[in-house]
Amino acid sequence: MMNYLFDISSPQKRERFLLILAGIVFFIIMVPIFYRIFITEVSALRGDRNRLKADIEKYETDIKHKTEIKERLDHFIARSLPSKDDFAKSLYQNYLMDLAGETGIRESRIDPGSVAVVKTQNKTHYNKYTFTLHGKGSLEKIAEFLRRFYKSDYLHLIRKVSPRPIKNSQEMDISITIEALSLPQARSNRTLPVIEEQQLALTESDKTMLQRITERSLFSAFVPVRPTAEPRIREENRPPNRFDQSPYCYVMAVVESDGKPQVWIDLRTEGKKFRLYEGEMFQLGGVRCFVRKIEFDRVQFEAAGGFYTIKTGKSFAEYD
Repeated sequence: MMNYLFDISSPQKRERFLLILAGIVFFIIMVPIFYRIFITEVSALRGDRNRLKADIEKYETDIKHKTEIKERLDHFIARSLPSKDDFAKSLYQNYLMDLAGETGIRESRIDPGSVAVVKTQNKTHYNKYTFTLHGKGSLEKIAEFLRRFYKSDYLHLIRKVSPRPIKNSQEMDISITIEALSLPQARSNRTLPVIEEQQLALTESDKTMLQRITERSLFSAFVPVRPTAEPRIREENRPPNRFDQSPYCYVMAVVESDGKPQVWIDLRTEGKKFRLYEGEMFQLGGVRCFVRKIEFDRVQFEAAGGFYTIKTGKSFAEYD
């Protein structure tokens, strides 16, 4: 067979040999060229595909971002004061006066402040109105005014509350500075928006705290209620100390931090202040004191095998 292929004894056989040789040369030369062209084209197509994919992701992100901005803008527009300046001022003043009357603020009056026009390149973005409400009322009435104010979800906020005591009275003179916005795109230019009032959750703990706050005289020093009976002395459980620091370690306050009750402790002999949650521990004269339970006005500690309940404002020597 091989002899037959390479037999060039006749012209026909030489032509066949030359054709075969030319085919082999063509295959050797052109196949790598076609292969490189194919790989280059495939790589270019893959690059185009990746760029298009990145562009699509970028456009999708932009669309999502613009959609969120539009939703926020629609939310603001729905709560904006009327776009006409005179209607915005007069209607909102009437709203504040009605709210003050409904919540028991007496002798109320409104001082309208300046109007700030916020714009760029001759385009008005919004008008900002400032109002100051003056009146008289108890702490409970003022708290109710603030609660009702934030239930009405207009485009407004309270900048400052300035209470002043009235001598020999449970009431106070109150000044409340309020800001409200009017957008040019407001849905109405002659009426306040109609908005469903937000229902602010009020727990039993909130009600108890509100009652205790409103029953206090806000401008007098806090005097903790003294116990009706002398604290029980349990010497067998009292932590042993070379120097008793308990009279100088005070439970200063109970606050809420990160949604959990927290007790503030002041160890005056060492100048240390502790901010502790339930289950945490601190050292008092070499004795470990664990916070077991934090209530509104008292804290229970465990130390040296005993349990001690100490009210806010009391030292560790005045435990129950």
